[in-house]
This record gives sequence, structure tokens and C-alpha cells, in this order.
Amino acid sequence: MSALHWSRYREQGFFLGIKFLFLLHHRLGPIAFKIAVYPVVLCYFLKNRAGRRAIREYLTLFSQRFPDSGVHADWYTAFRIFLNFADSAREKLEAWFVGIPRSCMNFPNQAYLHSLAEQGRGGILIGSHLGNLEVCRALGSFHSSMKVNVLVHTKHAKKFNRMMKLLNPNSQLRLTQVTEISPALAMQLSESVERGEFVVIVGDRTPVDSVGRTCEAEFLGRAAPFPQGPYILGALLRCPVYTLFCLRTEAGYDIHLEKLCDKVVMERGNREAHIRELIAAYAARLEQYCHKAPLQWYNFYPFWNQAL
Repeated sequence: MSALHWSRYREQGFFLGIKFLFLLHHRLGPIAFKIAVYPVVLCYFLKNRAGRRAIREYLTLFSQRFPDSGVHADWYTAFRIFLNFADSAREKLEAWFVGIPRSCMNFPNQAYLHSLAEQGRGGILIGSHLGNLEVCRALGSFHSSMKVNVLVHTKHAKKFNRMMKLLNPNSQLRLTQVTEISPALAMQLSESVERGEFVVIVGDRTPVDSVGRTCEAEFLGRAAPFPQGPYILGALLRCPVYTLFCLRTEAGYDIHLEKLCDKVVMERGNREAHIRELIAAYAARLEQYCHKAPLQWYNFYPFWNQAL
């Protein structure tokens, strides 16, 4: 029996929930937010059997891969990940609508990224569900020349864009809902990259129609499916591809930007060879940063395609 694809897991009050949490946090303060969210997390943790087991599977593989990490595959550690995820919702709101103070962000390559934007040299930034990618999405607010286009699977992208413009008219962030890379979308994104804009896409979510569009790579000691989409897009746009990770620390956020390749090469007769190499490199980096922040992995579905 195969597990449900992540897209089959129902979204629960996404749009209304974001509006409610935003108003709660910014009208009543962070204490009110934490008080309100704690019982909600507990109820969700008890109710979400599939999510609990998925996180336990991750913790089991992680503890086997890094036995000296001190991370245990127990229910308490799993619950801590759920709590961290709830707190990341608050951070998302701050990043989207208010902005993150520069003093809270440790981003050694920030000047380099902004210089690329000023020179009209955009690219693809491949993120993940480790840490808080939304903080990275707010980078455009730090520099007027940097614009960010985020590709998402959620059907609420248009509503989010309207809300974003209402609450933060100066935002340089735009979400685009996408299930596949169509020629029209590729042309649109190509023009954006040529203007020095960046395209953000996650590399740890298989596409909704995953037939023939994934490659397996080793992650935490077991083969897992990763999407080909980010790398196919890189080949179409003929632009550099970077990895981007944002990890929560006691002092704020550590943002890690690394070049994955200058361009994606798809040679006739062996079109997937380079993509497989890039996916393996991405999976290795994802594992590396999971090791740095193991309790910030927010994939509440069977990532390794194991039945729950």
C-alpha cells in the first residue's frame, strides 16, 4: 500500500487562519498568540495521526544517521517539532506583513545577492520545508532592486497576493500558483530573471502530477523522491541555481545561500544525468542543514513514500 501524496492532505482554513493569527499577534501581542496556539497545537498533534507518524519516521532515520546528535524518535520530540512549526507561523506573519529586523538576520551573502539583482542577473533559489523559508522571501523588503517570485502549489496564491498588497503595499514578493511548468509560465519567468528578479521554489515537494517528474536520492540513509521541476526550470531559464536555507537560532535567523550550478545542462540522449547529480547534491545539503537544526523539519507527511 502506498502512502497518500502530500497534495491529498487537506488544507485547513489557510486563508482565514492567516488573517486571524495576524490580527491576534499584532493587536494582542505575542503572549496572546502563544496562549491561543498552544491548545490548538496539542489538539492538532493528537488528531493528526499521519503527521505524528511521519515525524517519528523522520526522527528515527535522523537518529540512526546521526547517533551522537542526542535527538530521539519519541513522542515528546515529535511534539516539540509541532510546537516549533506553530511558532514558525508567527514568524511567517512577521516576514510577510511587518518585516524582519536586519539585526535578527545573519546573512553573509546578502550583499552578493543584492549585487546580482542590481546587475540584472537573476536566478533560481531552491528552498525547502526546513526552517523558515518565508523569512528569506522577505529579503526583497531590504533592497528596492530585489524582487522575488515564489512558485507554490497552494490554490490561495491570488488571495495571498491581494492581502499582501493590502497590508504591505511596498512588498516585492509575488506568489504564483503552479502545478506544472507551462511554456507560458517559463516565458514569464525568463523575462523576470532577465530583469534581475529571483524565482523561489522548494526542492523537497514532489509535483502534484509526479509521474516521470521525480528522481530518487539518498536522504538520511534512505532513498526518497525529489522533484525534477526546479532543475528543469533552471535549464529552461538558462540561469544560475542556488540553494537557500533559513534556520531559526536563539539570536534570530541564519540564512545560507550557496550556488548549486551556473546552469543546468540537459544533453540530448541523457537528459536526466545532470539533473540527478543536482538532486543528489541538493539532498546532501538538505541533510547537512537538518543536522544543524533537526527540530525544524516541517514535513508532516510520509516523505519517503512509506505507508502510514
